[in-house]
Amino acid sequence: MRLSRKQDVTLKPAMLRAKALAAGKIRASLNVSVFALDSSLPAETLAGFLQAQFQELSLSSQVRAAGPERVQAALTGHFTKADVLVVLGDTSAKAEPALMDLVQWLLLNGQTSLAENLLYAQLGSAKSGTVAPVFERVILPLDFAERVQQSGRRFPWAASSHDQWALADAVLTYATGLAAE
Repeated sequence: MRLSRKQDVTLKPAMLRAKALAAGKIRASLNVSVFALDSSLPAETLAGFLQAQFQELSLSSQVRAAGPERVQAALTGHFTKADVLVVLGDTSAKAEPALMDLVQWLLLNGQTSLAENLLYAQLGSAKSGTVAPVFERVILPLDFAERVQQSGRRFPWAASSHDQWALADAVLTYATGLAAE
C-alpha cells in the first residue's frame, strides 16, 4: 500500500513504533485491554478500531474490551495479559472518581505497572477549568461510535487525520517504553 505524503507524515510516529514492535525489539505481539468505566461506553467499538489500526501498521496484536466489572475483567485475564491498559471514560462527574477507584484497585491487586501507566481515552472535549487526570489522556469525539457505525468502514476518519491516530500512537508509545522517558 502506498501512502500519500500527508498520510505518511501523520502516520510516521505510529509506524516507527509499530516497526520496532514488529521487529521483535520489544515483544512478539502487543496485548491491549480497553476497559470501559461505564457499560454505556463503546469499548468494543474502540477495541475493534484499535485492532484495525494495528493491522494497518502490520503489527501483531490482540485488543480486547472489558468493563465496567473489574473482578470479571481480572478473572478473564484482561489485566494480567495486557501490555497497555486503555481506560475509556467520558466527561461526566462520575468518570474521574471511577478512574481513580480503578487505579487504586489495580494497585491493591498487584497491577502496579498498569495502574501507573494507563492511558485515559475520554469521550468528549476536555472541560475548561477542570484539572486533567495525571495519566496520559487522549480525547475522542463524543460521536466516535456513531462515526464508526455510519461509515461502515473500519476507518471512519480520513487516513491523514492526526486525531484518528492519537490513541494508537499513545498505545504504541507506552508499549515501546517511551512513555517512561
